[in-house]
Amino acid sequence: MNWNATFFTLLALAATGLASKELHEALSQPTPQAAPAQVARAVADVVEVASVATTPRWPALFGEPQPPKPPAPEPAPEVTQEEPQPPRPPLSSLGYELRGIVRAGDTVWGLVSHPTGEKIMRAGDMLGDDLPIARIDETGLWVDNGGEEPELLGYPENQ
Repeated sequence: MNWNATFFTLLALAATGLASKELHEALSQPTPQAAPAQVARAVADVVEVASVATTPRWPALFGEPQPPKPPAPEPAPEVTQEEPQPPRPPLSSLGYELRGIVRAGDTVWGLVSHPTGEKIMRAGDMLGDDLPIARIDETGLWVDNGGEEPELLGYPENQ
């Protein structure tokens, strides 16, 4: 076994010596000057090989890569003008009447009569479907009737 190891070690040393001698000879020789035509031809060959190497041999499975699309512009918000609403009818035509006002400390209630019945109301309650009571004072019940200022629902003798 020792003879085999010794034989292959000597064989490897001989191969290394031969390779180093050839390397020395290759590096010792001066490099030849290439002609410009040869350089241009070599560059063209390299470019051709590079372009052939980058073209795929197989068709793309999911299509060709595409550049990203620019983001779609946001749609302009539609400007809709509200249709002018007809004025609401006066409170007196709706059948509401103020019967009285009750004050207890800071709290104020109003007794409102309607053909469907009487109700005790306070500020913030809804008179009918969409008529909020803005405030109650000595003159009567002030109802927000959709106008600029609240409308007064006063006592029947004061209207």
